[in-house]
Amino acid sequence: MSTQSTELRTRLRDATAPLHSQLNQQPMLAALLGKDFPLADYQQLLGTYYSLYHQLEAAIKRYLTQQPIDFDYQSRYKTSLLLNDLNYWHITPEPLRCQIDLPEITSLGQLLGILYVLEGSTLGANFIAQHLKLSYGYTRSTGSDFFSGYGEQTQSHWQSFICYINSFSEQTDLATIAIASACLSFACFNQALTNTLTPSSKSL
Repeated sequence: MSTQSTELRTRLRDATAPLHSQLNQQPMLAALLGKDFPLADYQQLLGTYYSLYHQLEAAIKRYLTQQPIDFDYQSRYKTSLLLNDLNYWHITPEPLRCQIDLPEITSLGQLLGILYVLEGSTLGANFIAQHLKLSYGYTRSTGSDFFSGYGEQTQSHWQSFICYINSFSEQTDLATIAIASACLSFACFNQALTNTLTPSSKSL
């Protein structure tokens, strides 16, 4: 199973495409790329992402503490970036602002599925960061640390992650679990954003 069509990355992308599309169409995320996104909505979005990543990354850390993998994920956690943004806006973080239906991670396949969604989100976040800077003046140090993410290293970080997960392409059972986990992770994002975000009527 070494062809492009059978790579784990490709299987994950194809299986999660409908859920990914649904997330992109979430009203608050779609409005974020407009020209008059309210500051209150942006702050609300950061708070929801903080809660979501806080729970997801706590589960990831628990698993990696017990089952280390041959991939350095230590420098890729995003909760601290969101905390930086919330602190900039003088907002107290709420770790359990949204409750997500995510089971405890008990296998490598589950872990890879979650990481695929989180690492893939950095690609779109990089585009959003450029928009936030041009449209509102938000930068890494002024409220957009999370969306700035890996910055100029976004593509290289993504490619190194893809190379890692593709090394498991021939493990059919693991791939099946990873796909189910990725779909569940997208569902958690959709659930969190839909249940906790309420667009405001005020503009910036």
